[in-house]
Amino acid sequence: MADIVVEEVRKTYVVRSGFRRTTYVEALKEVSLRVAKGSIHALLGPNGAGKTTLVKIISTLVKPDSGRVLVGGFDAVEEADKVRALIGLVLDVSKGMYGSLTGFQNLVFYGLLKGYSYSDARRRAREVLELVGLDEESAYKKPYYSYSLGMRARVGLAKALFTDPDVLLLDEPTLGLDVSSSMVIRGMLVDFARRGRTILVTGHNMREIEEISSEVTIINRGLVIAQGGIYELKRKLGLANVLSIKLEGAGSREFISRLKEGLLQIIKVEANENSVASSYRVYARNSREEIVDAVTKLIKRTSARVVDFSIAEPSLEDAYLAVVGDTLRR
Repeated sequence: MADIVVEEVRKTYVVRSGFRRTTYVEALKEVSLRVAKGSIHALLGPNGAGKTTLVKIISTLVKPDSGRVLVGGFDAVEEADKVRALIGLVLDVSKGMYGSLTGFQNLVFYGLLKGYSYSDARRRAREVLELVGLDEESAYKKPYYSYSLGMRARVGLAKALFTDPDVLLLDEPTLGLDVSSSMVIRGMLVDFARRGRTILVTGHNMREIEEISSEVTIINRGLVIAQGGIYELKRKLGLANVLSIKLEGAGSREFISRLKEGLLQIIKVEANENSVASSYRVYARNSREEIVDAVTKLIKRTSARVVDFSIAEPSLEDAYLAVVGDTLRR
């Protein structure tokens, strides 16, 4: 079951530049995606691809020109109030707060705006601050303007969680954070999804996205150019695994020759051979399991001795560059 359904959404902005002159920018061109309940789905693309526009449409802040968006079964245009009751939103971790108030005071004020009583707003503010791991000194005594980016990210996430939403929409929630703060936020998101929340997140850190996401949608210039599970996407693009292997003995060349016969999807082999030991890098579209199986069989069947070997799998970054790399260079 999908918690978020986007069907053929289009959005064009009118940009005025100069006297009596109007230009149009197509931010989204028939974008479609589905986010399964309890999953983390990443929305990727270069700057200006349309990611933030799509998040704003899903969160009811912007209306699409055409197409349909459903969140929890409710239409984001026709039933916007019901959608807003289901979602928590982070668009910019540095905005939407009063600098002279503490994190706690900001959240209490937000709760009052959402219709909570004063006592309930204070109770819920404490709960969400504890949930995101902000200590008492930071949350209750320091003004927001003095917070680090990592602390601001946690307060922003606490605000998104205030109404206990089923769906989280997060636009680059770790942008500008240090390594430890990013790790904390990533861990929280994985835990939230494990507990049943649906998360749509945008970002540029491919390693980070690969660590937490189950599926990705890559958009560029308003169009979906790749979509699916991360492993499935890599396979579909035909990206290569890289086997690095070091061999000793007279049978090294025979080993590599027979490996080529066993792995029919080899792209190329790089060799550094000498009389003592030879090193090879084998680029193959075969799966990791197929490569390991071929190597272990040849260990028993040839005189070459395997000193060391490792397999580097293609990353999400490799997949991303494979589909958007040409357009980025233009």
